[in-house]
Amino acid sequence: MKENWNKPRKMTMLNDYKCSICDYIEEQWSSEKEIDCTFCGGLSTRIISGGFFSLPGIDQGFPTTADKWAKRHRKANRSNLKRLGIPC
Repeated sequence: MKENWNKPRKMTMLNDYKCSICDYIEEQWSSEKEIDCTFCGGLSTRIISGGFFSLPGIDQGFPTTADKWAKRHRKANRSNLKRLGIPC
């Protein structure tokens, strides 16, 4: 059987879905707006959720994160600083 490469295809994306019955949130590779919940079998609708990310500790644009990073590294390196005669 030949595949038709000219046929337009739907793009499948990783989406989050929330069940209207049990409030279970799951990720599915689907382009559908509604799917069946894998937990209870109810109707799950596609939702927009925030992505997961973390900021690097050395970015000066986020001073509290940069301060935490510096404090954590000073504490971990305290013995080397004392050995070199650097006040900590």
